[in-house]
Amino acid sequence: MPSAASTVHRSRTRGIKRERESLNSLPSDNEVTSEANRASSRGPSTNHSLGSATDTPGMAPPLSYRHSRSDAPTASERAEDTEPLFREVRVIPRMPVPSACPQEEGSFFQESFKDIAKRLKAFNDALGELQQLGVSHDVQLPELVMVGDQSAGKSSLMSGLAQLDLPRSEGTCTRCPLHIRVSMSPEWSCRVWLRKDYTYCPPTDGNILESDVTAADPFFPWKKQPTTGVVEFKTMRDNSEIEEVLRWAQIAILNDNKNPALYVPGSGSIASNTPISQEADRTLAKFSPNIVALEIKGPDLPNISFYDMPGIFQNPADARDDYLVSVVTNLSKAYIQHPSAIIMCSMPMNSDAENSSTFGLTRKLGASDRTIGVLTKADLLAPGENHDQWLSIMKGEAHKTGLGYFITSRPQSKSLEELGRWEEAMFVEHSVESWPSDFHQFNNRCGVEKLKTFLSEKLADAFASSLPTIKRKVAGHLQKVNKHLAALPELPDNIELEVESSLMQFSESCRQGIDELIRYGGVLPTAFRDCLLHIKPKFILKDRSDVPLVEISDDDSDAPPPTASTPKRRLGVGQITPSSKRVRLENSVNISNGHVANIKREDTTSPSSVAAAAVRAKKAKLLPPFADFSSLGSGFRTLAQVSAEITGKMQAGTPDVIPPDVYQGMAIESLRVWEQPLQRYLSATMIQLHGKLGEKLDSSLNGLRKRLIFRETAEHLTCFLKEQLKQTEELAALVYKHETQQLITFQEETFKLYRGYEEQEIEWFRHRMRCQARCPEMLRRPVVWTKLNEEQRQQELKEQEKEKEKLKLGPDAFADEVKVIAYVRGYYRLAAHRFVDRMAQLTLCGMLPEVRKRLDFELRTRLGIRGGNASAAYQRLMEEDAATAQKRERLKAEQEKFVRALETIQALEGNTGLDESIYDTASASMSFLGRDRDVVMEDSQTTSEFASGEA
Repeated sequence: MPSAASTVHRSRTRGIKRERESLNSLPSDNEVTSEANRASSRGPSTNHSLGSATDTPGMAPPLSYRHSRSDAPTASERAEDTEPLFREVRVIPRMPVPSACPQEEGSFFQESFKDIAKRLKAFNDALGELQQLGVSHDVQLPELVMVGDQSAGKSSLMSGLAQLDLPRSEGTCTRCPLHIRVSMSPEWSCRVWLRKDYTYCPPTDGNILESDVTAADPFFPWKKQPTTGVVEFKTMRDNSEIEEVLRWAQIAILNDNKNPALYVPGSGSIASNTPISQEADRTLAKFSPNIVALEIKGPDLPNISFYDMPGIFQNPADARDDYLVSVVTNLSKAYIQHPSAIIMCSMPMNSDAENSSTFGLTRKLGASDRTIGVLTKADLLAPGENHDQWLSIMKGEAHKTGLGYFITSRPQSKSLEELGRWEEAMFVEHSVESWPSDFHQFNNRCGVEKLKTFLSEKLADAFASSLPTIKRKVAGHLQKVNKHLAALPELPDNIELEVESSLMQFSESCRQGIDELIRYGGVLPTAFRDCLLHIKPKFILKDRSDVPLVEISDDDSDAPPPTASTPKRRLGVGQITPSSKRVRLENSVNISNGHVANIKREDTTSPSSVAAAAVRAKKAKLLPPFADFSSLGSGFRTLAQVSAEITGKMQAGTPDVIPPDVYQGMAIESLRVWEQPLQRYLSATMIQLHGKLGEKLDSSLNGLRKRLIFRETAEHLTCFLKEQLKQTEELAALVYKHETQQLITFQEETFKLYRGYEEQEIEWFRHRMRCQARCPEMLRRPVVWTKLNEEQRQQELKEQEKEKEKLKLGPDAFADEVKVIAYVRGYYRLAAHRFVDRMAQLTLCGMLPEVRKRLDFELRTRLGIRGGNASAAYQRLMEEDAATAQKRERLKAEQEKFVRALETIQALEGNTGLDESIYDTASASMSFLGRDRDVVMEDSQTTSEFASGEA
């Protein structure tokens, strides 16, 4: 429990504070000094000073009218005094506040009172400048936000705070937020800006639903922009223009799709030729979260900055505007939730306080402790009725706020000058009979003038205390922006030199890369050759009565015939029959124009076919990019089909003469499988070339990757290579057409050699098929023909002659068919080697050297740096790509914003009279000027002293 002495002192101190609150102006220097000297002669009566007074927000107590006395002690103090104490009793309207340290307090008064107005102006000007720059999006700034329901008297209150005849007609200033900065200046001026943080993006059908407005999209259909755009609208020197300019500025900000200059009164075409009422009714949007900002300067104006939010409403006139209820509420929410915002909530006294939606919103959002309540329209308070509701509010017993309440009266029918006299008569002189005397006790909280002083001091106090933090955060943001900009270097001094040197380096690198491909580019043609040889026509060399059915290929043609499982009972030569499970050929073979149609590959599940499948599974796969062509050429013909084709084309009366059409047809058909591998070879060559040149581009122009020259060079390179590929494909298609149009060769010796190889291999393989059919157990170990040398092959042929005699194998019934197959396969090998060489010539000797020779010329021509307009092309090529350019512009805007913000703060710190003790002095003066916080009701038990139990 506090001691009796401290309790007496606190009671005395509160009385002094109440007396100070009832005064309208500060004391003169003489009075301050005189009173301070008298206080000094008394000496301190307690260890507590004014600075330790309670800081609990609340309402002004009823005045005890002790201000007519001098600083006389209370009754309890006199009871403890041992000798008489004489005091002079006189009325001093501007009595100073006594201090426990009179010498320091007197010095403080003499030095600081002269600077208080300067400090308030400096702080509020700097705060308004930072808000105008949009720094509040990045750093929390103290701000004063005026909110309230529609028709709560906000417009009149705003006009009073700004000390201007701002438009107060219904709905005039409720369609977008206003940011109003007011400061003292010798000459009157008003500048209006449009601050755009959002862009209007309505649905394509134009219908906006309530469900479109969500927590993630609170202002639908307005979308947040990456940067803040500030457009200066108009500057005025005549305050009679302000209403018209402000209304047109609002129309401009609602028409987000048009140039704001069209709406500037006196110069804009729309503002000059269209009635303002007509334009107001046909705006693109009915509401905007973007801000109309006013900077108003003039003599005798207060130093204050505040935001005026559109009034919250519940029932729009048009049902299609129901979504606006949520949008407007969300806007007020957004500002109320700013932790550094001081909320000024308007509540009209001609309606029930319980009906205030905005007050309930501040309470829900946990902002009551930093809310100032303003009871407006006091002149409309019904006379003779019970006013307990409003008295309870003013006493802090109901609808409590952390910063208390003020009362204002601003009848719309009066001018600014008349309104000033009206509030003085009503709240000071008490000459307005309709104003109940019950409210006289709250005179120190009545009137716009007292509210302005309180708000200005409160805002400056908050800004002064947070200025070091704000400065540190602004500097931090500027450092980050500078770091990001450093990663996006500016244009070089010599653009032409930069472009030319980069392109020369790239061209030289490309020539070296192409030379490497030509010199070491044999891998791809070799793989192409292996592919064509692998897919040569594969004939099934077993007759329909032979078991198992095996087809010849590069590997399995050289392998020994698969060994069938030995049957339990040996079959004679004439008893061998095909497997019952074998799927046979169609009963009839269709032969048309020398081609066999509707041929099905035979299948079997016999042991011998399984063994054959195993052999095929072991064959080597083709190398990329030809791996998926391994099955081409399989099942080209069976012996029966070859025989039928010979018979079908044989000329009548010419037995044993194989028609040339048989050779021609089969050979040409076997070459037609080249089309897909050819396309693969050419595309793979171009992919290889493009990849090599792409690497050179990355290394040569790596420093210009963010410039247009990099992207355009890459695009032109791709386009040029595609053109070269198309030309090469056209030449290759012509060669392919010639190969598949006519069987022709003059390389007789080479052809005979290939045909001999094929005939020898086929006859060897055919012998094994016959032996397998006759006597499977007689087959020797597996032999791979292609792996035998010439001596081994001759030995193998001798062994076959012995087997023929032993098994009494006669001449092969398909000898003619074997010769035809050998001819076709021999020609295929010759044509394949010839075709591969030709394609290699087209690529390695044609396309690549052509690209090497023309690349530099083509790139320079396509980039536009050859000719008379080269300088403009150099400039264009060094521009950034769209994304990087936008990022640069955004970062530059951010950089300018933070530089100006830092300059504003540094100018404030270096201002005359604002020395290094700016923060301490400001805090001290603000603590003194923020005396309304220290005024509590008599005998209140809610003060911080009583709550903490401290003496």
